[in-house]
Amino acid sequence: MYRLIGIDTEGAADFRTARGRNLSVYRALDGYAQIVDRFTPALTNWSQYANYALSFRPHPRHWKGVANLNPRTFRAQSALALQRLKAQRPDFDVALQIFGMFSVAGHGFPVALYLDNTMALTLQHYPQWNPMSRRERQDWLLLEQDAYHAADLLFTMSEAVRQSVIDDYGVPAQKVVAVGAGANFTLDEVGKQEYGQQTALFVAYEFGRNGGATLLEAWRLVRQQLPEARLQIVGPRQRVVPPGTPGVEWFGPVKDRGQLRQLFQDATLFVLPSIFNPFPHVLREAMAMGLPCVSTAHAAIPEIVTDGLNGSLVPVGDPDALAQTLLSLLSQPALARRYGQAGRDTVAQAMSWAQVGAAMTPGLAALAARS
Repeated sequence: MYRLIGIDTEGAADFRTARGRNLSVYRALDGYAQIVDRFTPALTNWSQYANYALSFRPHPRHWKGVANLNPRTFRAQSALALQRLKAQRPDFDVALQIFGMFSVAGHGFPVALYLDNTMALTLQHYPQWNPMSRRERQDWLLLEQDAYHAADLLFTMSEAVRQSVIDDYGVPAQKVVAVGAGANFTLDEVGKQEYGQQTALFVAYEFGRNGGATLLEAWRLVRQQLPEARLQIVGPRQRVVPPGTPGVEWFGPVKDRGQLRQLFQDATLFVLPSIFNPFPHVLREAMAMGLPCVSTAHAAIPEIVTDGLNGSLVPVGDPDALAQTLLSLLSQPALARRYGQAGRDTVAQAMSWAQVGAAMTPGLAALAARS
């Protein structure tokens, strides 16, 4: 059994008991490898204060974004991670770095990366998500490119990200393997039975990037034909819909997993008309709960939702197409049931973290053998 150390962004947590999408990777690998340690290269308080001072922007949200995502943090976190890895070098055979927010590759020990996105994809689809200046973006792209080339092996959650690593960064195709990702909700033993509620559920923290404006415009059209239909919005901290808007229920962030699970169980369908979302795990969670998914045809989403099988895909920013799709599923319980059950079957057969661990292990074991 090979010895693995993980570097990620989850903070101090025990992967065996705590939740988190990064932590699920370690649980998936735990049967194949000895996970000797995992850690987050977090900046010290003084370093973070200095970083915030150098990152100042008038808008608080932009200020926080720049402070957390810039070449300075990339280099600083890389140095912290490397310092700890060198101290622990006798204890591990291979390092697994989750996401490309820093780099530990190219320093004499085997390193694999696991990626859900690239900066190149962000700049192509939704550049406003990137808070950096033009010069900082160029610097970041070079750091990212160096990290990908220095790594011994790159795993990606999607084929879309795999192609970006190859096409946008020039990494040899044989070094990049798409292994997918799992669902963080467990399958219900019985499965969903009721699809006549006429309730659409949206779950995402970032309302704008995930097509919130398009959804609200489409929903007005839906309510004209289905006056009893309900749209439940979960996640965004700031309310952008006036209280009392007909047919819209605003929940904000829901921390209670039981309450969130109940909202999934009570809905007819799940809707996420994202402008750009590189790998929305929530779609797989909705499918695990037996919900048909309505989303947009971009990035990795067509790899998760198969149009006409377990959901429907519409063009980005098209409220008319979105409204027609929602109307079709909300007014036809049999169709919603067929899509929902097909989605649940898809998750059960091909979307588990156990399968991700099994797909990663041959590459990680081969790297460990070279250590």
